[in-house]
Amino acid sequence: MSMKLTREQIQKIIDDMQKQIEKNPRNKEAYHDLSVARMEFGQYDLALEGFTKAIELDPRFVSATYLAGICYAELGRPDDAVEMWKKTVVLDKRHDNAMYFIGKIYGMKGMWDMAIHQFNQALKINDEMPQYYQGLAEMYLAKGEIAQAVEKWQHILSIDEKNLQAHVNLSAAYLDLNDIEKSVRHGGIAVSLGAASATVYYNLGMAYLFAGIQSDSIKYLKLAKEVDPEDIPTRLSLGEAYIASGDREAAIAEWKELLEKAPGSADALYNLGLAAAQEGRGTEAIDYFNQTLAIDSAYVPAIANKGIQYYLEGKWQESLTEWENVLKIDPTHTQALGNLVEIYLGQGQVELAKQWLEQAMEAHPNEARYHYLRGAIGLKKSQIKEALTSWKQAYQIDPEIFVHYTTHVQETLAGDKFEHLIAAAQAEDQELLQKLQEVKSGQAVQKVIQAAKVQAEIQKEEKQGLMQKLKNLFK
Repeated sequence: MSMKLTREQIQKIIDDMQKQIEKNPRNKEAYHDLSVARMEFGQYDLALEGFTKAIELDPRFVSATYLAGICYAELGRPDDAVEMWKKTVVLDKRHDNAMYFIGKIYGMKGMWDMAIHQFNQALKINDEMPQYYQGLAEMYLAKGEIAQAVEKWQHILSIDEKNLQAHVNLSAAYLDLNDIEKSVRHGGIAVSLGAASATVYYNLGMAYLFAGIQSDSIKYLKLAKEVDPEDIPTRLSLGEAYIASGDREAAIAEWKELLEKAPGSADALYNLGLAAAQEGRGTEAIDYFNQTLAIDSAYVPAIANKGIQYYLEGKWQESLTEWENVLKIDPTHTQALGNLVEIYLGQGQVELAKQWLEQAMEAHPNEARYHYLRGAIGLKKSQIKEALTSWKQAYQIDPEIFVHYTTHVQETLAGDKFEHLIAAAQAEDQELLQKLQEVKSGQAVQKVIQAAKVQAEIQKEEKQGLMQKLKNLFK
């Protein structure tokens, strides 16, 4: 039934069909058309009664069976809807709409593979329906198979290049895949097609943020905020964009404004804590982290940053307590385990450091940091061969591990420890010894600094190239 009909016209159809049923109570078409009209009024319970009667009169009435499924779905009875659509497919093996809707229900229930099967069955009959590909894409996305979802959205564009939803979805998908250029391109097309949704603006804002183009990031995140001032992720991300642009004051103002609207935002409180810590306001940072934990006691980053702040202030016991609190929530937390080892080792409590290290290595046997620390403990206990073995393993996992620990390596190898390592080394250990010599002398750090400068220049050129590509996208 056309949606262009007025309410008066629909009511006339209802009146006419009721008269026909009075004349002939076995008029299945009248029951069917009466129910279709009632669906236009949203009277799905009454419509279902009519379709049910039509089916009683003719059990092979395909349209009535299919529309009865629609009514069940609208009435919140998905299982009954599926049963009715399954009957529809039995009656008409080429009824792709019924197959599609069965897939939709399966998807709502989290039965993703069954949903995919139904959408594919529908596509075998009609492969030019964008919504069928959209259904498939949603299921692949739910399964975490984002590349498959992208393929389906791209196929939609091969059918309808101006399909707004496909461009919106692709902008978000490519953002997740870190393909910034494509994310911006599809987001820009969505905007050109008339999309002015907070989602589109948000995706564009995040894409530009990841690209390091803060001005455009702030521009689109502000637009997203204007469209939906209550959206918390937008407000949080806008603050992060301000931080990236160097405007810490604007970021703090944004997060504080968010807290006025959403006092329970643990993320906003946590971000304010980080900002305070970065500005050297340790007491204020701890206070924000405590407020965060008052809302969400399992907010691990807040606990961890309390541990870091206490460590920076030389409050070893308080720092240890926080890292142990992290482990109560996440017993295999890599950073917490390593930090406990380092703090105890730094305080000369070697046996406690060793105990925590055993737990750490049991959880993460291939963590270079742990093998390094085991070697450091070995040197502390004058177990030279064991130390050399551990450092060899650390070096094999991460050749730059000793550079990360330059100061610690230099302190650990003070005195005659390096000579002892040389004496215990084999011919195949010469590369490791050369690396340790470079770290000990400071040469390794200089190499890293130089490499970082080169990499910064490369990244600068890449960023400029990306900016030019983005500028040319819609010329």
